[in-house]
Amino acid sequence: MIRCLVLGLMAVILTGLALAPDASANRTKRQYATSQQAYWRVGQLDPVLSKACRKGEFGQRKLKLLTIGFIGGQGRAQTGIAKTGWNLVDPSGLAQPKTTYHFFNQGYSNCKVYKARNPGPR
Repeated sequence: MIRCLVLGLMAVILTGLALAPDASANRTKRQYATSQQAYWRVGQLDPVLSKACRKGEFGQRKLKLLTIGFIGGQGRAQTGIAKTGWNLVDPSGLAQPKTTYHFFNQGYSNCKVYKARNPGPR
């Protein structure tokens, strides 16, 4: 079950990003991939979820359990990843089905949550 979730999550991450999963020299231990894109291009910024993240009401269960490293010329950062049923704390039920959440600076007053739709079956 966990393996299916992680594999599905990896497919989501690859959608719409110029990722280099084989660039192991630039990766950290739990980093799935790197991207030359700016971190804010990972998905759509959600102001409601970002506010909930800043208040500690929406976030990753374990910080940076799986990440993407954004290593381009601008927007360098690392985002943590979570989704319903995998690494997500959502006591208020704010999460949407078939959506992956990317967290920038969880635990800080400038936390931002970006959401991306899971891709459909091929």
